[in-house]
Amino acid sequence: MSLHYNKTNGMQFMIDFFGALRARVYDDEVRKWISVVGVDFIGKKLVNLMTLSKLLEYGNMLVQEQKNRDQGAPRFRVQFVN
Repeated sequence: MSLHYNKTNGMQFMIDFFGALRARVYDDEVRKWISVVGVDFIGKKLVNLMTLSKLLEYGNMLVQEQKNRDQGAPRFRVQFVN
């Protein structure tokens, strides 16, 4: 399998790749945390850690991410060829 991409979009590909890689690392850390805390106690643990200001901060971050996406940043498409 080979990977073809437009050289002008190469940097976007790298950003997407490393972003996906970082997400995988975070996923693994969350799984480890869940195994320590226990599935039955996740909700209680998270609720006790959150403050209203933190929830508002997360909400504002999501709104900003959506605005950035809506501004039409071109998405890079990768084509895999066998």
